[in-house]
Amino acid sequence: NLDCLSLLGLALSAFVVLTGSANVIIMSVLWVLYHSIVSVGQIWYSFGWESQLLETGFLGIFLCPLWTISKLPEHTPPPKIVIWAFRWLIFRIMLGAGLIKIRGDRCWRELMCMNHHYETQPVPNYIAYYMHQS
Repeated sequence: NLDCLSLLGLALSAFVVLTGSANVIIMSVLWVLYHSIVSVGQIWYSFGWESQLLETGFLGIFLCPLWTISKLPEHTPPPKIVIWAFRWLIFRIMLGAGLIKIRGDRCWRELMCMNHHYETQPVPNYIAYYMHQS
């Protein structure tokens, strides 16, 4: 039942957030649950961020201890390959977001959208006014 999958994912996610600890098994179960919901959702879950969330969750699996449900000690660095995979993911997200804007709208192609972007962004902060003036 889809409701049971969602509730199980909610419970496991709440556990991870409240305790601040997880292991590979919990993170793998969360990834499989989300992947199954995205797969069942088909066109409703066909946006770009769904695959990005799945990839981020998959990479997050490799940041957790294998069996123990505990926080990693501060002196235990994550594997460098995982850090580079996250950097590659961030690079692709940023590049893709920029390219889709330039490709899709005349305002972005002419580099004029920033004139009103800082006024209309969803949560403008105290720097937005100064960025708009630049």
